[in-house]
Amino acid sequence: MYKVLIVDDDKVSRYILKRYEKWNEFNFSIEDEACDGKEALKKLSSSKINLVVTDIRMPGMNGIEFLGEIKKLKYNVCVILLSTYSDFEYAKQGIRLGAFDYITKPVSNEMLDEAVKRAKVYLDRSALEEEKKSLATNVNLYYSKNNFNKLFSLIISGNYEALNESKKLFENISYTTNEKLLEIELVYNNLLLKLHEEILRVWPWLKFFGDIVIDEVPLYSESIEEIKTQFMKKIKSMIQLVRKFELHQTDSLVKITCEYILQHVEEKVSLQKISLEVHANKDYIGKLFKQVTGYNLKKYIVNVKMEHAKYLIKLGYYKNYEICEKLGYSNVDYFCKLFKRYTGYTPMEFRKTI
Repeated sequence: MYKVLIVDDDKVSRYILKRYEKWNEFNFSIEDEACDGKEALKKLSSSKINLVVTDIRMPGMNGIEFLGEIKKLKYNVCVILLSTYSDFEYAKQGIRLGAFDYITKPVSNEMLDEAVKRAKVYLDRSALEEEKKSLATNVNLYYSKNNFNKLFSLIISGNYEALNESKKLFENISYTTNEKLLEIELVYNNLLLKLHEEILRVWPWLKFFGDIVIDEVPLYSESIEEIKTQFMKKIKSMIQLVRKFELHQTDSLVKITCEYILQHVEEKVSLQKISLEVHANKDYIGKLFKQVTGYNLKKYIVNVKMEHAKYLIKLGYYKNYEICEKLGYSNVDYFCKLFKRYTGYTPMEFRKTI
């Protein structure tokens, strides 16, 4: 439960606040009370207080001075100010000093309901962020370097066995974390980001193709199964990305050809240029590519260019004719026709789907 300190020089006001019926309902308990800021600071130094409800006008140290001291001493507490309408300027000053909220006197149950609800949401989020920070430094302990390397190797070879490896890893991590949702989410987010970094280390130019963007598994999942589904979906998308660009091919000549095309996507790529780069006969390259992949090299070049076009459109600041020129095409209509054939949308329609 979150602990509450009530600060007010008026004994009756303190009594009314303590009698508020919904403290327990919102996961709060009254820890202590004080009659001014000085006394309240002593209580803060000796107790773990989460929420302070304080009057602004008090003899000795008033609420604004008290807030200033809290800020100076860096106490991590949520503060709700109590003020009359005539204290509005003070209340604004208090908000600038870091007060979470303020409510006007006389305090009604409805006002308290709203303020305490908001304070609970704030404290819940703060607690979660603190837990995330402390866990983030230790997430690597939940899986070994060997586990990571094996999974990564399977992904960059385009092997769907990576999905089975991910399932095994999921079971191990779930067991190690005692099935705590937050810990599992953090471990998987860490794992995804590391996989993303390693993929871009091997093929840095893949960042110019939109599909490489790896979003984190959303936090606050409802269940372990939901995290697993999200994670497996992202692992599958990585494998599909590798296979889409034929980077999983074991024939070294085919793989080098694909890498060359991906790296030179914004140039006029021809079989002649490729043959000079890979030191092989252009007819042989064309036949080998078709034999290994099942489709011709010209189609692969167009597919790569259209994927890069999608990336350029998503950036939002290139016009169609500029994208056309960047991809090495001289005719905008021809580019638009290729794009429509590949995506099912014209470039303009595709912009609207983003």
